[in-house]
Amino acid sequence: MMLLPGGDERLLIFLPGFMTSADAYAGLLQPIADTGTSVCVPQLYKRGPSALLGKVSVSSEADAAAELVRDAARRNPRVTVYLGGHSRGGQAAWLAASRLAPDLPAGLVLLDPVDGEGRNPSAPTSTASGAQVVCRTLIIGAGIGGRCAPEPVNHTVFLAATPGASHIVVEQLGHADMLTGRSRDFGRKLCPGAHDPDPGRAECSALIEGFIRGDDATNLESLPNEQ
Repeated sequence: MMLLPGGDERLLIFLPGFMTSADAYAGLLQPIADTGTSVCVPQLYKRGPSALLGKVSVSSEADAAAELVRDAARRNPRVTVYLGGHSRGGQAAWLAASRLAPDLPAGLVLLDPVDGEGRNPSAPTSTASGAQVVCRTLIIGAGIGGRCAPEPVNHTVFLAATPGASHIVVEQLGHADMLTGRSRDFGRKLCPGAHDPDPGRAECSALIEGFIRGDDATNLESLPNEQ
């Protein structure tokens, strides 16, 4: 688990992508903590052969995430709890939000989410289940696609399944560009990315921060649902 202290009023629980370490998101999420939102990146399953073999389901990860959000809200009723996730973590966060509705979370952030099951998903599963997400939602898609987030299961299926969500595509962003260190290096070998990944990651940080803080300058509330 990675904890980034920010403040006592807002908490973002952010689920990492499949088999990705929590600390790989330090570069993305530290700017959010620096502006007053505490961040928790949990490891809700053990990374290893069992997970690689598909023995850790997205549904079980979503259950654990939902309980983590409930527990955070119980422990400090004054904190506003947000939920987010990247890649498969985005899928798990989307499912968890549907199970927490209507009272939690305060908002949902999906960063280049990927639907489906298994190592090479080819069709949606979670967004095809009829689950309902009712909280304010921001979906950020990577403009540079590839096999890590193929079109049949990429951010567009979450947009179609989440009426009213704000949807922004960061054109110069690949699926692993928002990571840090060795995880980014490995991810960019598997998935195409921008020549310089740092500006895209910085844009994602700013979008997430603006969404959480309700900054009108980001114009997130007035964005159309891009079908």
